[in-house]
Amino acid sequence: MEIPTQSSDLQQQINTWKSEVDNVRNDIRDMRGRLEQLAHKKTDPEMLVHVEHFQNQFICQLEVADELFHDLKQSAKKLSNNGVLAIVHDDRPVDDADTLYDRMETFKKIYGELKNEFDQFVK
Repeated sequence: MEIPTQSSDLQQQINTWKSEVDNVRNDIRDMRGRLEQLAHKKTDPEMLVHVEHFQNQFICQLEVADELFHDLKQSAKKLSNNGVLAIVHDDRPVDDADTLYDRMETFKKIYGELKNEFDQFVK
């Protein structure tokens, strides 16, 4: 994917990413609800190990999604204020559109793997 160079195009791309991240957050909450229903129905030790695994994965993925959503909001705000994207956090640098793109691609890949793993588990 090519990164937009115009600030209005980049603003639109950031809004699209925010929407994607928000959808993932909602999906994870739904999966967590399904997991809770499964945990109440089956209590064998093997099942509980998988339940704990997915609980931990959902917590981690939601935390990453929240951080990414926050950074995207800050990037959009910064971009709309002066047309220049330059935000740096100590632990998660966001200093250009390429970095945001890379973070989104990684986020989507990890989420896709988690969703696929969970779908296989609930079958």
